[in-house]
Amino acid sequence: MPKNETVEKEQSFNDQNWKRLYWVSGILLILTAILSLVAAYGSRILYAAGYHDPESYLQLVSQNQQLANITWSLWIIIDILPLPIIIAMYLVLQRYNRTLALLGSLFALFYAIYDVAATELNSLTLVSLSHEYSLAASGVIQASIVAAATYGYYALPIQTVISFALGPIGYLLWCVPMAKSFFGRWLAIFGVIVSVIGLLGAAAPIFPSSLFLGWCAFLCVRLIAIWTIFLGVQLYRFGRHIPVNVVSTVAV
Repeated sequence: MPKNETVEKEQSFNDQNWKRLYWVSGILLILTAILSLVAAYGSRILYAAGYHDPESYLQLVSQNQQLANITWSLWIIIDILPLPIIIAMYLVLQRYNRTLALLGSLFALFYAIYDVAATELNSLTLVSLSHEYSLAASGVIQASIVAAATYGYYALPIQTVISFALGPIGYLLWCVPMAKSFFGRWLAIFGVIVSVIGLLGAAAPIFPSSLFLGWCAFLCVRLIAIWTIFLGVQLYRFGRHIPVNVVSTVAV
């Protein structure tokens, strides 16, 4: 049997084994995108009044406790949901470029882990401190709470930069083999564009006065969400259209 035909049969058999993972991951991609739009909207409302130091941040969050808890909890869910998606994307893309598929998956995985363990955990800690701040009985107690929040407050922009950058790097690596896959060249090009915007937006917390970077930070979450929905639809279709009966043995 020709080598190419053998490889195709191996891929068909492997796809059949992962059929459910593919279409479930497609659904999770769409769900993740929708939740990210909701969380981004919540963040925008939360920070609309603005802040300039640890105490003003605590005051702002203390006035919007429920919204802050919901928003940051959503971001954690959004970080957890893609774990099976990362596996599915690697399985699909590795046949076109195993190295880039693996590196992209590792960056995406590290992003999910880092975002939960550092950025979101720090954000929820600040939310907790803001609640204590609002309940403080005296200015002395409030001052001590502000001091406890200072490190987390100043660490948050750097953590956000790292989180914002890790994901787009992984997506850029995925886009190379993606162009040769069923996702299509145009979806891969769109992925490159939104990933570059994401990398530029990642620098916005370091340069808050830059209007251009601010717009990139605003747009990247929305554009990546749209791109993710298209990915989800394509991956779902791929999983649902894998033939039920495939050859289970491969000639060697």
